[in-house]
Amino acid sequence: MKFCKFCGAECKEDATFCPECGKQIGEPTNSVNVYVQPDMTPNNQKSSRSKIAAGLLQIFLGCFGIGRFYTGHTGIAIAQLIVSLCSCGIGSIWGFIDGIVILCTNNFRDAEGKIME
Repeated sequence: MKFCKFCGAECKEDATFCPECGKQIGEPTNSVNVYVQPDMTPNNQKSSRSKIAAGLLQIFLGCFGIGRFYTGHTGIAIAQLIVSLCSCGIGSIWGFIDGIVILCTNNFRDAEGKIME
């Protein structure tokens, strides 16, 4: 499996350019065009935000998308808020389930791509 060192997108093994950002993925290491696995340090950094806080905010205030606002996923948060308002609160089930998923996911990432613990 090969990843772009600039945006972190998954790429095909034989690809030389990232399909997402268009930048060159790796440098050839020898004459047989074997590419080096790019450094994934930006996406493996730890987030300053707490996964437990995000999950609990989603479970208790998920109808407002508060947990997703906390993690930086504003698009999802706004969608949860609109669905809850338009369905007279029935859509808050989405926030509740999303909170459980956040708590159960091992490598949950914030909007910057950093792993939340």
